[in-house]
Amino acid sequence: MWMIKVIKSFRYALEGLKYTVVTQRNMRIHFLVALIVLIFSLYLPLSKTEVLVLFVTIILVIFAELINTAIEAVVDMVTKEYHPLAKVAKDVAAGAVLLTAGLAVIVGLSVFYPYLNQLFHRFWIDSPHKPSMGLAAIIAFDFFLTLMLKAWLHRRGKTSLEPSMITSVAFCVATLIVAVIGNLIITLLVYFLTTLLLGLRFRVDSNRKAILFGALIGIVVAVVGVRFM
Repeated sequence: MWMIKVIKSFRYALEGLKYTVVTQRNMRIHFLVALIVLIFSLYLPLSKTEVLVLFVTIILVIFAELINTAIEAVVDMVTKEYHPLAKVAKDVAAGAVLLTAGLAVIVGLSVFYPYLNQLFHRFWIDSPHKPSMGLAAIIAFDFFLTLMLKAWLHRRGKTSLEPSMITSVAFCVATLIVAVIGNLIITLLVYFLTTLLLGLRFRVDSNRKAILFGALIGIVVAVVGVRFM
């Protein structure tokens, strides 16, 4: 009898995990990142302690997301109308997820930094590039290329694909900064700022294709331009 109860408990727990993965986009992102991290941990020569720290961090993030989902479900069950306390409950639960996710980023960078730094200097740039007027020329080229693409797509009636000038120039400048400095930490910080810019643009403009297209153009122009400097 006790074995049946244990099996049912496992089944209920798996149903809870399944529900969060199916209904919560953030949980799917957490699981995807966890899979990538675990693949890296199998490939890289990490110590037993480092692997255990990664496992604990992954479980903490997933646990926080589970609690967040449970609190949201309870709040929605109690009231469907807006209530300040309901908002507080959801915001606090989301804050817990944010803190654990931030901890996961710090732990991941601490563990993988030596290997990421080697890959960065091997595949991204051979050596930092000296600042010159060529950088200004690359930014100007990115500006005019983006403008021409916007005009061309507009004439063809594909206005939804017109690349965002703001994100194009921003990511071009960010990539040039990375090429000049040639440091992994600075690279992560720079692209963190540009990611915040993307989030802001997503809130202001619902046309995400145009925003992402602009970012892609800026990165490609900067990378190709630096190769020819």
